Amino acid sequence: MDLAFGVACFIHIFFILFQMAELKTKSKSIQETLLNLKNYHKQDPPSADSTTIVQLGIRVNSFYSISEGTMDYMVSFYLRQKWNDPRLAYKSPSPRYDVIKLGHGTWTQIWLPDTFFRNEKKANFHDVTVENRMLRLNCNGTVWYVMKISATFSCPMLLQNYPLDTQECPITIESFGYTSDTMSFSWWQEEQDVAVDPGQAKQLPQFTLIGHRTKDCSQNYTAGTFPCKEVLFFLRRDIGFFLIQVYVPSILIVILSWVSFWINIESSPARVSIGLLTVLTTTTMSAGARASLPRVSYIKAIDVWMIICLIFVFTSLIEYAIVNVMSRKPPPKKKASPPAVPAVPQPEVEKKDLCKCIKDSKKSTETDGKKRAQNIDKLSRQCFPLAFILFNIIYWTAYAIPAQWAHSSATEEKTT
Repeated sequence: MDLAFGVACFIHIFFILFQMAELKTKSKSIQETLLNLKNYHKQDPPSADSTTIVQLGIRVNSFYSISEGTMDYMVSFYLRQKWNDPRLAYKSPSPRYDVIKLGHGTWTQIWLPDTFFRNEKKANFHDVTVENRMLRLNCNGTVWYVMKISATFSCPMLLQNYPLDTQECPITIESFGYTSDTMSFSWWQEEQDVAVDPGQAKQLPQFTLIGHRTKDCSQNYTAGTFPCKEVLFFLRRDIGFFLIQVYVPSILIVILSWVSFWINIESSPARVSIGLLTVLTTTTMSAGARASLPRVSYIKAIDVWMIICLIFVFTSLIEYAIVNVMSRKPPPKKKASPPAVPAVPQPEVEKKDLCKCIKDSKKSTETDGKKRAQNIDKLSRQCFPLAFILFNIIYWTAYAIPAQWAHSSATEEKTT
């Protein structure tokens, strides 16, 4: 019984190995037959009488650094291309040979679309642990070519709303040498044309991928019209970092500058120190917030915020200078009215009474000046916070709400 079971297992394993060897032999035979075509020239497009349609597809693996200074971004993705080459059609001996995977390096022996990235700065293929390319052939001549690429693409950014902005970063795919009469591009029909790894929308350090859109970007050059397709990625900047590092500290510094309104007018060192400290801190923070940005000629949202904060703390310092002057300024003297009757000689005032009158007059003058200065401080305690609250309402309404609308429109927009 055991001997019969062992013989059966041996025969079954031998049959499986025989089928695998036969499959490998037939697949290799088909590839050798295809690649030994005498009339096949890889320089010629698949069809000389009609336009070859190349279907494109992109699957994004990950986004890397997105730089405002150099206005570019890095991305790793799979580029998929599919087209039909009737010269490579073959007769399949069985359904399992309807689609075969061609060997390594076969892409150097057949015609390939001359696609390139128009907005690419630098790029490279992956070859660990093997060269990350795949070439499959259908029995009807349909070729499926996939490669993994890591590239840096230029991304012209508009920073007027920085850091409450949403950027559109493109990948532009164009034919380098074939015009639209010879070759045309279309997006993948069988599945989603542009796919993104679901986890990537949460892994970007400062951005959130909120959607994408495709469009045709064919242009007419001197040599003719060349096919082109473009995908735009909508990247919304996360404001959490800037709230912690810029907005909240600057708000606290502005509030700190108002403390001087409650300090005694005569405490000049304390009030001057607070004013200078807040001005210098705001200036340093403003320079740090703009250190990584390009030197553009227009005003950004963060510039508006830091400039207004600097104006508030500087005005608080100027307010003390005005208060100090007002506290020492004598009241305007009233003009003496002409006597109605001839002057009558008055008795001499004693020397002690005269000195007392002079002292009382000086004390009254100082008291009036301090009262005016204190009234200015009381008015500042109300006006400065109200003005800053009003500025915040205008600022966040002008910048945050349009950014939210852009987010909603980009999310709802369908690919074309």
